[in-house]
This record gives sequence, C-alpha cells and structure tokens, in this order.
Amino acid sequence: TFNAMPMLARVALSRAGMWHKRCVSAVAHAPVALGCVGRRAMSSGAKTYEVVVFGGNGFVGSQVCKSLVGMGLKVAAINRSGAPREKEDWMEGVDYIAADVFEPESWRSVMHGAVSVVAAIGGFGNYEFMKKVNGEANILVAEEAAAMGVERMVFVSASFPPFPATIPLRGYIEGKTAAEEVVREKFPSTHTILKPSVVYGSQKGAHPFIAGIRALGPMQDPLMSKTPLQNFSGLPVIGGVFLPWSPVEAVARAAAQGAVRQLDKATLGPHDIAKFK
Repeated sequence: TFNAMPMLARVALSRAGMWHKRCVSAVAHAPVALGCVGRRAMSSGAKTYEVVVFGGNGFVGSQVCKSLVGMGLKVAAINRSGAPREKEDWMEGVDYIAADVFEPESWRSVMHGAVSVVAAIGGFGNYEFMKKVNGEANILVAEEAAAMGVERMVFVSASFPPFPATIPLRGYIEGKTAAEEVVREKFPSTHTILKPSVVYGSQKGAHPFIAGIRALGPMQDPLMSKTPLQNFSGLPVIGGVFLPWSPVEAVARAAAQGAVRQLDKATLGPHDIAKFK
C-alpha cells in the first residue's frame, strides 16, 4: 500500500508560520479579483496553498473545497465568478480567486508551492463549447500545473452514457477524454481521475430542470448498486444505463483524498467512488 506520510509531512511543513493567514490581499503578478470570505489584514506577497481547485465555485468543485477544508488544508479556488453569493462557515478556509482559466498569466502564480491541483471544470452546450470547456480548459490546467512542479493532479471526468445518448454529448466526451490523456501524460504516477456517472445532490440556485433530475439520484443510486440490476453495468453498449449515479459528497471526498495521497486505483468509476460515501 502507498505510504501517505511523506506527502502529509510536506503538507504539515508547508504550513509553518503561515496557517494564521487565511486570505491574501494580492497574488504576485496576478491581476485577478479576490473574493475571499472573511477578509483579514495581510502581509504583502503571494500566499502558498496546499491544494488549488479549478472550478471551485461549481457544483462538484465547491464540495471538493469543503472536503479539503475539513481536512485542515489551505485551499485556493479559481473560477470566473469568484466567491459564492451564498456564504457558509467552511468557506472561511478558502481563498476564492476570480480568473479566466484561458488566461493562465492571471492564475499561474497561485500554484507556486502547491502540492496538488484539482480540475473540476465542465459544462454543457454546443459541440465547440463542450470540447473547449471540458477538454481544452482542463488540459491547460494540467500543462501549467506540471510546468509549475505541482506533485499531484486530480481530474473530475465522467463515465459516458451509451449510444445514442453520446451523439449530442460528442464535444463533452471528446473533451473529457482528451483531458484524461494529458493528465496521465503529465502526472504518470501521481494522478487520480474520477469518472462518476450522473452526479446528484442539492445545489442552491440550480436550474429547476437540473434539480429535478438530481432529485432522482437517491432512488436511482441504490436501485443500481444494491439490486440485481447492478450485474448489467458491465454489458457492452448498454451497460452505462445501469451504472449507479454518484452523490456529489462521495465524488468530493474521493477528489480530496486523491489530492493528498495515491489511491488504490488511478482511475475511479462509479462503484469505486461509492466507497467514499
């Protein structure tokens, strides 16, 4: 089994003399807006984070940040919108940085000294949009993180639905698949790729249609994981229909654990992620 002590020891050492600083007034050479919750007086210069989460204000990314904070880690969340409008106590442990992922000069220095990066960027739309957001954005994060000497990377990908549902999601699938390949290339022995099925859970402000689909998760998940239907998940072509949906909290816990240590598997599917419930 993997010995997590060297990684955790480095995390502990990186905190020395810095743990009392929760927010930054500026990121060196980074023209970004800071939406830090609970702003406090800062010293000048860049702050060092243990984990940087891209898409940290999204449905999955926000829960990843929450899990990391619960582990006592120093976390930065990079996303276009900055800090969430709805504040929760745990957000005191996250520095929210508003930046465009396609402008790496605005966030590159945030990764300086980081142990891990979590890429939880994703979205739906037309073919070009999905390929850019799910593929190019995450590829750019992987390349920049590797160039900055970040040790580990976690990528939130997906398990793809069977044909013909793949047709309208072609850009999404091609983008995620391309990003997985780059993550494996840049972090050959220190990556974790999560491939959940449909991710469900509550989210404030979610579109009613999306919220309605996610509301089916508590019924679909046990049906496909605790009944004979689970035996059909390995079938070719149609097997994806029988994969259990993934609770967002389990996805987040798996991502947080993958950020600090090598898990038993480098790529985790829905059944593997379910172990983090």
